Amino acid sequence: MPKLVEHSAPLVEPRRYSPRPFGHAHDYHQLLFGVDGAIELEIDGHAYRVDGEHGLVVPAGAHHVCAGLTSNLQLVADFPASSVALPARLMARPRTFAIDTGFATRVRALATRHPCDAKPPQHAWQRAAALACGLASTLGLEDAHDDAAHFPVMAIDAYMRANLASPLRVEQLAARIGWGPRRFHTLFCEAFGDTPHGYQTRLRLDQAVQWLMSGTMPLAEIANGVGYPDQTTFTRAFSRRFGKPPGAWRAAALA
Repeated sequence: MPKLVEHSAPLVEPRRYSPRPFGHAHDYHQLLFGVDGAIELEIDGHAYRVDGEHGLVVPAGAHHVCAGLTSNLQLVADFPASSVALPARLMARPRTFAIDTGFATRVRALATRHPCDAKPPQHAWQRAAALACGLASTLGLEDAHDDAAHFPVMAIDAYMRANLASPLRVEQLAARIGWGPRRFHTLFCEAFGDTPHGYQTRLRLDQAVQWLMSGTMPLAEIANGVGYPDQTTFTRAFSRRFGKPPGAWRAAALA
């Protein structure tokens, strides 16, 4: 198997695949969203197709062989496990997913914008956060029935996304789905790949990145909108994750 490639930040870009098959593996999750044409991938002896109506999750470490079946355009998202907020369980196995009309419109818009290499890295974070939110909703619809019988990962994810501005009280969230706090915390960490508070922070900052990139919302309003008690606390959390304060982040992105 080829040596795994290091990759520490999300990357979202359009790509075209040659009809000549090639194989590799990487230590980040990869998501393929079909835009035009089609490609085929082989993972662990199973064939998968990506086209305008179907996408594919390629888990980190999974060796895959891919080839373009026709002239094609794909939107490819490379997501390290600790980057944008998505439950780890969603990325645990290869899986196709349907791309409905609304999601397809957003995917096409991202795939046909100006070349990604001409954009500051902040734009990749914005695109990744937007895709993660849409993907969680798409995969959640497919997993809702199975999850309900076990640990309801997607119901929890949806609840946390809808309540970013509210303090996270693990005991209340655990009681909401009928689990004790200690058992809930253990199952949450296994399913999400993060603690409840760590995952909430990633969700909040994913949303903050999207608002920052709009270029219009005041920093204090963004801080309040994603649940921080004041702009100073928000700035500290943002800087710890992204390496620079939100004002400097936005200025660099829009320069």
